[in-house]
Amino acid sequence: MGAWGLFATLYLVGEGLGLSGPLAGLEHARRPPRIESFWYGLPSPVDRAPTSSGVVALRAPRERRVRIPGGRFVMGSTPQEMQDALQLCAKEPAGVRCQRGDEGFFDAALLIRAEGHAHEVTLADFEIDATEVTVEKYLRCVASGACSPPSFPAGDPRYDVAQYPVTHVTWQDASSYCTWAGGRLPTEAEWELAARGYTNHTFPWGNVYSPRLSNHGSFADDPTDGRDGFLGLAPVGSFPDGATPTGLLDMAGNASEWVADWYDRDEQQFGYPRGAQTNPKGPSFGALGHVVRGGSYLDGAHFLRAAARRPRMFADREVGFRCAGTL
Repeated sequence: MGAWGLFATLYLVGEGLGLSGPLAGLEHARRPPRIESFWYGLPSPVDRAPTSSGVVALRAPRERRVRIPGGRFVMGSTPQEMQDALQLCAKEPAGVRCQRGDEGFFDAALLIRAEGHAHEVTLADFEIDATEVTVEKYLRCVASGACSPPSFPAGDPRYDVAQYPVTHVTWQDASSYCTWAGGRLPTEAEWELAARGYTNHTFPWGNVYSPRLSNHGSFADDPTDGRDGFLGLAPVGSFPDGATPTGLLDMAGNASEWVADWYDRDEQQFGYPRGAQTNPKGPSFGALGHVVRGGSYLDGAHFLRAAARRPRMFADREVGFRCAGTL
């Protein structure tokens, strides 16, 4: 007989006969609000469902997603916001490089310029994962045969840790995972709205930068920065104080994140058209690959801004992703 069965028997007996000893006074006691004891002896929840044929079917992991109500917001950066970003960049150890403009297509000033033009965007309701996809969850997709393995060496303590965001995955890998998990990659517009909100915060948590609110790096020859407590990746959700008001975690730092859109710039090096858009999906192609957002554990403050963007073509040690869904 289980613990609660014994208690129930004693309770019924006690109702008729009265209780004494250590149970005295409990005749009319109510069941406590926490009932975890009912779970004792039951099998633990699993992420595998046995089938009648004896084949084990892997289930897609259940992600906690946050609903973002649709509406209008200003996407991109104004000239003043771009100037503020350059000033933030100038405070970094290699800040002199922020204004020189001699590092080719990936020059910091040109990357910031690609945040223009600021323009009005109208989005429908959507939902987005509260955290970046972890190594543990991604490997379930690999085990199911729906995803390619990440390109880091198995067991590498820098990357192959269950609760770290998965990195070393291509854009196609990320897209395949999201499809398997019942979603899709967020569009760039959706990602930016989720990160900065309708108040157009500079950072996911607000307008003032703090090195304690994200797993960041440094714009320097050595991009690591231990002031946040981590020199490399961190378990997802390690910085709850840096969350957005809607509860999204690691929208700045830890791993940069693939989004659905291609990356492109016009002849003036601006990344967006001037006019208003509704549910934009970006250009039809970009020679430099797809957009990544959010900055990483190797990035300085100016790349952790919610409007910051850059291109990637291949899997990278600092790029992961999260999924979204249409409501």
